[in-house]
Amino acid sequence: MTTTKISFPEELLSRLKTFITERTGLYFKDYDLRGLEDAISRRMTELKTDSGVAYYSRLTASEAREDELRELLNLLTVNHTYFFRNEAQFKALKENILPEIIEKKGTEYRGQGTENGTQHAEKPVIRIWSAGCSTGEEAYTIAMIIKDVIADTENWQIEILATDASNDALEQARKGIYGANAMRLVDADHLGRYFSETRRPGQAARFALNDEIKKMVKFSYFNLMDNEYPGGFDIVFCRNVVIYFELETTMRVMKKIAGSLNDSGYLFIGYSESLQFISDEFKMVSVEDAIFYVKTKDREPIRRFERLKDKPIPTRTLEEVLDEMSKAEIEAEREESSQTTKKSPKLQETLLEATKSLYAKQYDRALSLVEEAKAIDKNAAEVYYLAAEIRANMGKIGEAREDLKTTLDKNMMFAPAHYLLGSLSLVEGDGGGAEKNFRKAIYLDEGFSLAHFSLANVYRDNGKHKEAIREYRNTLNILSKSQIYDIIAYSGGFNAATLASVCKSNIERLKTAE
Repeated sequence: MTTTKISFPEELLSRLKTFITERTGLYFKDYDLRGLEDAISRRMTELKTDSGVAYYSRLTASEAREDELRELLNLLTVNHTYFFRNEAQFKALKENILPEIIEKKGTEYRGQGTENGTQHAEKPVIRIWSAGCSTGEEAYTIAMIIKDVIADTENWQIEILATDASNDALEQARKGIYGANAMRLVDADHLGRYFSETRRPGQAARFALNDEIKKMVKFSYFNLMDNEYPGGFDIVFCRNVVIYFELETTMRVMKKIAGSLNDSGYLFIGYSESLQFISDEFKMVSVEDAIFYVKTKDREPIRRFERLKDKPIPTRTLEEVLDEMSKAEIEAEREESSQTTKKSPKLQETLLEATKSLYAKQYDRALSLVEEAKAIDKNAAEVYYLAAEIRANMGKIGEAREDLKTTLDKNMMFAPAHYLLGSLSLVEGDGGGAEKNFRKAIYLDEGFSLAHFSLANVYRDNGKHKEAIREYRNTLNILSKSQIYDIIAYSGGFNAATLASVCKSNIERLKTAE
């Protein structure tokens, strides 16, 4: 079926975006709603309607609204994954976390004593949740690793719950049949023990999991926006899920996940995600290239692991999060300014409030504060840069570029302006322009970590693996001078440790691809 491209009035698209975000937590960048428009256009084509208002009514008020939301989610959620993705995390699971849990559970089980001379019949239990399991590769990888570590699984009660908000993904997961792309990191041992290969004439090979592994996983529909979460888990995987969520939603979801974990339980999130600001119930743990989290309250450090500072992640309110993110950006801009005139405290205070409003998506208020800042100092380059940032987030790319031109007229050495120009070029699909501007930002400020990181991403996407690895390593060198919980300016709230883990992961993948 050919999808008809539909043009949505700005107000209606905003209502659709707001509804989906409130119901599912999925976050859509205000300057790039193409994915949302394409998904809705496809659903409207399938429903044979060209009325956006009628579709909004179906999605929000009809008897079919729940089914329609699930159909739309099937198109909006990204189900790109493969077995043993982020190998370092699975290595830590196999070599460090599971052995500790097995020892602890076994000791507790043996210590239960006897009744009437007979050992308790219950088996020791290990419960693991793969939240946002997509098409099942993660959950099945966990099952294979458990089989590697526990030889007598029949003497244990192993419960692996795998949930997702996409029924299409769950249907594929239950089948347990995969193409060659999903098998890229499956070694010969696991391939021989747990998969059977089929190949029809003229078709690509398919790999089917055996029943031994499939029976270890229970798949179920679950929306992380639901109020009631399952509980009692020793380990939760929630990787590459909250990247779609707004900050406030992420904080709420992670608080609920913390409640789902047993004390001393473990949490894995994606390399491009951060628990920064989310909960003081977690401590960050590093084992080689793997970073994960342990739920702990007044608990002795784990001897097996290298503790990062052995400090809990600080708990903050949303207002405090926005304040810290904004201060990091304002401080970076102040250092970038080559003007010798000292900025007034009133200007800095106004810029800070405007930046907080930007991160809170209160764009009208942010622009109003920018106008106040211009009245204080019409020659301050950072004022026009912030206006460009706000308008870029509003999708007003042309106006943002005009603000950046004014920024560079005021201070041609202002590196963040070149960085934002590069980011806008990426939005417009101009990889060459993005590379050029990121390189300018680095030339003006060699320690601009996000410019190095973004340039690495451009090289990676263009197949320049050696150049990408070099820039990821340059990013790591810069980050090594920061404290692990330092917020990186312009990163949207990532701390140094999280951004470093993304770099390490990308280097690992690129080396494998060479």
